[in-house]
Amino acid sequence: MKKVKILIAFSAILFALAGCNSCNQQTATTKQEKIKIGVVAPLTGDGATYGASMKRGFDLAFEGDSSYELLYQDSKFDGKLAVTIEEKYISIDKVKVIYGEAASGVSLAMVPISDKNKVIQFSSISSSDDLQKSSDYFFRNVPRNSIQGKTAAEFVFNNLQISSAAILKDNDDYGLNLSKSFSSVYQSLGGKISSDETYNSGDKDFKSQLGKIKSSGVKAVFIPGNYAESAIILKQAKELGLKATFIGGDGSYSPKLVEGAGKGSEGFCCTIMGVDTSNAYYMEFQKKFVAKYNQQPDVYDAYAYEAGMILKEAISKAGNDAEKIKKYLYETTFTSLTGDLKFDSDGEVLRNYNVVKVEDGLFVNVSTK
Repeated sequence: MKKVKILIAFSAILFALAGCNSCNQQTATTKQEKIKIGVVAPLTGDGATYGASMKRGFDLAFEGDSSYELLYQDSKFDGKLAVTIEEKYISIDKVKVIYGEAASGVSLAMVPISDKNKVIQFSSISSSDDLQKSSDYFFRNVPRNSIQGKTAAEFVFNNLQISSAAILKDNDDYGLNLSKSFSSVYQSLGGKISSDETYNSGDKDFKSQLGKIKSSGVKAVFIPGNYAESAIILKQAKELGLKATFIGGDGSYSPKLVEGAGKGSEGFCCTIMGVDTSNAYYMEFQKKFVAKYNQQPDVYDAYAYEAGMILKEAISKAGNDAEKIKKYLYETTFTSLTGDLKFDSDGEVLRNYNVVKVEDGLFVNVSTK
């Protein structure tokens, strides 16, 4: 009888251990099945407002979906740091998709790594034309600078009816690329570039360049760059009494510009990616965004959300396989902020830019011809 009791007890222990082992295996399997997406964004520093929008919108797209794990690392707007983060995501976290970056120059630095490792890289902000044919694995839902520069040039020449303009550009890929597009289109319309000045990211004193521009007598100044430097330019222009309409690119679109430039921001215009606010897709996004963050979304929030929704659909349909995701992205027409969206053979989208103007400290839409 004793032997029978011992055998029963021993069997119960084995059964319990087997059950625990089964639980552990199930937990391990669940963890393995969680799909990781690496995010490279400027979460601090001069580009922090871009990074904040990227995170808000992207998080919202994946909210409530426990099958994904979003990994965030701060690039600080630095190309070398972004590449280090990217390499870690690929080699250690084994991601098949990377969302980022904001700055075109940083995205360009990352592309060779994602291309070599055959990993999807997706940006909702980087707009440089140099990214157009950079990699078969690079996609973006933001239109390129040639369209943005054209929009700015046509606005100055046709809407403002100014036939002589100056350029004060950031000496990086974004500024150089965008100013080239603006200059080409503006001159083709019959406009004249009276002064073409350059600065470097991080500069704080623009009075020398602004003095030359003031002497040229132009009535419009195109300043493609990020909001930090653009804010200082606008502030110093007002101090110098330079009375001209300033227009920038989407890099200037930030409440930080208004904060930094103060009264110098009034009347400032900039191009920004288009959003159809009457679109059912946008209205649903806006409703979800306000409920979660208790604030109205900006354009960068919207494009980040759209990027997340596109990637989530692609992964859910194609699986967590970069080659299959890439194929799906190229072949599928997506619902978007502006109606149907289709990537071309370069991973590009054909979309318009709008023009906004600062009035009483807020960016408001401006009708264009």
